[in-house]
Amino acid sequence: MNTRRNALYAALLGLAGSTLLIVSGCATPPPVAERMVISPMGTVLTYHRKSSGSLGTYDGQVVWTHAPATWQGQPVIAFGAPQAGVALHDPASFAIRAMLSADGKPVMAFDPPIDYAWPLTVGQTWSTQYAVTLYPSGAKVPMKREFKVEAFEDVTVPAGTFKAWKLSWKDSTGETETRWISPAQGVATVKRHVERPATHAQGPGVLDAELLSHAPPAR
Repeated sequence: MNTRRNALYAALLGLAGSTLLIVSGCATPPPVAERMVISPMGTVLTYHRKSSGSLGTYDGQVVWTHAPATWQGQPVIAFGAPQAGVALHDPASFAIRAMLSADGKPVMAFDPPIDYAWPLTVGQTWSTQYAVTLYPSGAKVPMKREFKVEAFEDVTVPAGTFKAWKLSWKDSTGETETRWISPAQGVATVKRHVERPATHAQGPGVLDAELLSHAPPAR
């Protein structure tokens, strides 16, 4: 009787072990975003932007184009729109080095460049301290930004449905932003929402934008 019982226990244990191996083998690893894929020069992204207050009164399309440029003698990617100015990005990481006005004049530069803490995983948090150079005065002011990776999810905009990373951050000026990015497709902004409180140095403001189209250059 004991022999039969022991054999039954052994069979049950073996079955449980096999089930555990099957379940663990089928488990889906958590998503990871390793880096931002850099879109080719000439890529055009069109957004619908609606903003008010200190973020400017506007409701309409904004067309951004990737183009080669230089900043302080180094190559950068100029990501610019006539309505919003130009962001100068590192050509390897797409981190933001500086901002220019629509007519090409320097507005501010960031040290270190503004970037995410790659690789990204859901729930990840970090903070970065920046020295921001303000032009044309040349004054340097500190700014701290606290980031969080909120989710990896589908987000639908007029340009389509993207597998996107939802990030949020708040900086020491009180400005907050939620942004959906699709690094695997080279889209640094699929959708965004920005708010400035009344205590912000430039006053309150709100901005919303979503991607209308993403057009790589013709070959």
